[in-house]
Amino acid sequence: MRRIQITFLSAGLLFGSLSLLNTAQAANEGTDTVPPPPQIQQAEPDTNAAQPDASTSQSSQSNDGITPTTPARPDTSAPNTPPTYDLTTIIIDYKEYKIGDTVPQQYLDKTYTITEWQKRNLPAPQENTHWAYINANYILITNDVGKIVMGKSGDIFFRG
Repeated sequence: MRRIQITFLSAGLLFGSLSLLNTAQAANEGTDTVPPPPQIQQAEPDTNAAQPDASTSQSSQSNDGITPTTPARPDTSAPNTPPTYDLTTIIIDYKEYKIGDTVPQQYLDKTYTITEWQKRNLPAPQENTHWAYINANYILITNDVGKIVMGKSGDIFFRG
C-alpha cells in the first residue's frame, strides 16, 4: 500500500509541475520581455602567444638517482596539438599526491604492477621503477619505497 501511495504522489507532482511549465510558457509567448540567450563566441587562438619555456619541460635530478619528470604545458596556440596525458596531481584513496610523494604500501603489491607497458602506450620505466595502475591512472613509482616519479592519465591507453 505504501508503494502505491508514493507512486501516485510522485506522478501527481510530475504532472503538476508539467502543467505549470506549460502555463508559464503560454504566458510568455505573447510578450517580448524575456531577453534572448547570450551569444557564446569561440575564442580565436592567439598566434602571437608566447611559446612555453623549454626549462619547464626539463627534468631535475633528485638525490636518490631517480629522475622525476615535470610535465610540459601543451602549446594551446596550435590547433592540432596532441594531448600529453601527464598528471601533476594524483588522487589515491581520497588523498592528493604529487610527484615526489610516496604511495601507500599496498600499491607496491604485484596486483597493481603493469608489465606490458608498451601495449598501454606508456614510456619505458626507468631503472628501479615500475608502472602501477591506481585509480584509473598509470603511475611510475620506485620499486623500493613507492616514490611517485611520473603520472599519466588512464586515457593514454586509448590514444590512437
